[in-house]
Amino acid sequence: MDRGSQQPLFNPSAEPESQGSTAAPYWLDQQDHTGPARGYAPFLGSDHTYPVYRNVKKYGAVGDGRKDDIEALQKAINDDPNSETRNRYQNGVTTRPALVFIPGGTYIIKKTLDMRLNTILVGDPNDRPVIKASSDFQGEVLIQGHDYATPNGAGGTTNFLTAIKNIVIDTTRINKDKKLTALGWGVAQACHLTNIKIMMPDYSTGHIGIDINQGSTVAVTDISIEGGFVGISNGNQQVLFKDISFNRCATALRQSGGWTAVIQGATIESCSKGVEIPPEGSAASLIILDSKLINSGSIIKFRDSSNDGGNRNHQIVLENIDITGNNPVAIGTDESVKLANRKHVDTWIWGNINPGVYQTGKTLITRRSPILLSKGKYFTMRQPTYQGYTKDQVVNVKAVHGHEVKGDGKSDDAASLNAILAKNAADGKLSYFPYGVYIVKSTLYVPPGTRIVGEAWSVISGIGSAFGDKNKPSPVIMVGKPGETGVAQIQDMRFTVADIAPGAIILQVNMAGFKPGDVGFWNTHVTVGGMADSNVNVACSSPNTASCLAAFALVHLTSTSSTYIENMWGWTADHSLERGGFQNIATGRGLLVEATKGTWLTGTSFEHNTLYEYNLHNAQNVYAGLQHSENAYWQGEGSQHNAPSPWTANPKYGDPDYSWCAKDDQACRMGLAQNIVGVSNLYLYGAAFWTFFHGETQARYGSPETWCVDKVCITNQARVMGNPKNLYWYGINTKSADVMVLDGKDNPKRYNHPGGWNPGGVIAAYLPFQNA
Repeated sequence: MDRGSQQPLFNPSAEPESQGSTAAPYWLDQQDHTGPARGYAPFLGSDHTYPVYRNVKKYGAVGDGRKDDIEALQKAINDDPNSETRNRYQNGVTTRPALVFIPGGTYIIKKTLDMRLNTILVGDPNDRPVIKASSDFQGEVLIQGHDYATPNGAGGTTNFLTAIKNIVIDTTRINKDKKLTALGWGVAQACHLTNIKIMMPDYSTGHIGIDINQGSTVAVTDISIEGGFVGISNGNQQVLFKDISFNRCATALRQSGGWTAVIQGATIESCSKGVEIPPEGSAASLIILDSKLINSGSIIKFRDSSNDGGNRNHQIVLENIDITGNNPVAIGTDESVKLANRKHVDTWIWGNINPGVYQTGKTLITRRSPILLSKGKYFTMRQPTYQGYTKDQVVNVKAVHGHEVKGDGKSDDAASLNAILAKNAADGKLSYFPYGVYIVKSTLYVPPGTRIVGEAWSVISGIGSAFGDKNKPSPVIMVGKPGETGVAQIQDMRFTVADIAPGAIILQVNMAGFKPGDVGFWNTHVTVGGMADSNVNVACSSPNTASCLAAFALVHLTSTSSTYIENMWGWTADHSLERGGFQNIATGRGLLVEATKGTWLTGTSFEHNTLYEYNLHNAQNVYAGLQHSENAYWQGEGSQHNAPSPWTANPKYGDPDYSWCAKDDQACRMGLAQNIVGVSNLYLYGAAFWTFFHGETQARYGSPETWCVDKVCITNQARVMGNPKNLYWYGINTKSADVMVLDGKDNPKRYNHPGGWNPGGVIAAYLPFQNA
């Protein structure tokens, strides 16, 4: 087949197989990585020698299955002309990005390979490289994703911007009974794993595939795990596992800690145990949906908390589960049967149901919207690799004659980028953004036909008068125009504002695709402040947040859009990653969804915004798998502004006005984690809504009176109004809130649903509007 004759040549649902030396060259490695069009880190001052792109072969790696390649691989990750280790706090977190490319081959390592922040490890998807432990491997972790180059032992919740793609990890040479972890992944938001295969010895009593022993990551996707004692050991605060296959594991997934997890699209085959919450483990709520159990033990084993005094954890939701085999579907830690064997489970609840009481195994039916489904399951799509593209089908946006693009964090690249994207879309070319900070002083329009791939989270940043009027907000990045239809796929990018921009809607999506996934975002993040590339990082320390209306909104999915989003972090900074000082930032809004044609939010996090983190306003046909939020730390008791202040509620954008609160009730006038008004066909799985601080300003930073420890700080964590129709909400978890959901009906409170992160509340199934 002529590879150049097909547009596009990739199957996002297919798992690439190793092709050895016959594999076609991957377009990414064929780009200019040394000349003027290379990736460039503009916030390193006069340092023009820093290499963003690193091919491990140029650092001495061989990949022949015999030579120890650990030193070369580690050197490729660490390389920095000004530092031996790219220490993240000594030299900055976001100023030194790195994309480390590993060609096909088998790379033997004899000790742990350590990742660094702001680093993407990318294997060739045409010939996935194998990183394999030698028989004399020294250490307990083959690849350590958590960057331990931190001061004072900083934990996983500050381990941002780390990723691994298209890699095979192999521990089969190591004694099956030795304690060994293939991949340590105690990381935070803006981290991702995708298209990973882990191979471990069968019948192991010591090997763990992925150990998520800490952190606050959002999504782990598209992984196959073979063999081992435990496929995944999870202790993360909250996480979505999407499309994970477990084969011949003693235990597929062990929930060793953390508060909530959503397991979507799992295949568990020939495993002694499926998902287990051991007696020493924890989970406030756990959801398994759209999954298959084949010739394995029970899909869930958990401790019954129904008779506990106080907190009732381990609340379980099973939905759309297919079973092949004769074992019970759900059992307790004492082996008691909670749900007997059957071939299919529609919906089964163990935990708090609202309206109602704690249920010890109740069968229900969830009536899903067909718009959201593919083959009976919620639609998902693997991050495209475009592995069938040839070099001439890819355009480096910095190498287009007649359209100069600099990405230097200063020059306005809007006009050139708009011209390039329009031409590439018309020609069916992929637009490659080598690392840079691309300033736009007017809206960047992403037309139908666009495919964008960044290098280590290339940045598009808005600034200027076009984004200065909060009464006439304008998008920095606009994906399609209302009524347009086609393809617009974006991955490994970051969108932001370069300075205070009260009229900036940083990302607006208007278009729909011909089919689900045509319009999609993978591992693309939207941030305000906290990083070296924005003046907001140093301009917003005043306790009066009216001086820092940094952006109107992070993301707006308009009524004409249909969008698939996987692993998106919408972060208004609560702290600086670059020693920028205190971050007292008032971004107006987080994610506004008004779409009706089909929206998939597959692992998202929105944090520290003023009016809300999520607003589902007149939206229809929305799936959300794991929503994570934190309130703005400066809001609440002791703040100079009570929501919606320092903003004004704008009804055109469906803003909540907080008129249900007394004017001076600061606990009530904290931003909602989720506002739901006038929706239909809404399916939500796994809410992790946390309140950690209130009234924190520079003068009170770190003061105990701002800590929401063992006390309620916010009155209402979420709100549901406008007579929703077909609203199914499973696995609501809140921290430090009084009312979990303000709905004008039961207004369920934490006090009546205790559990989770203290003082927390847990509702396994919120169903007052399921048949409305």
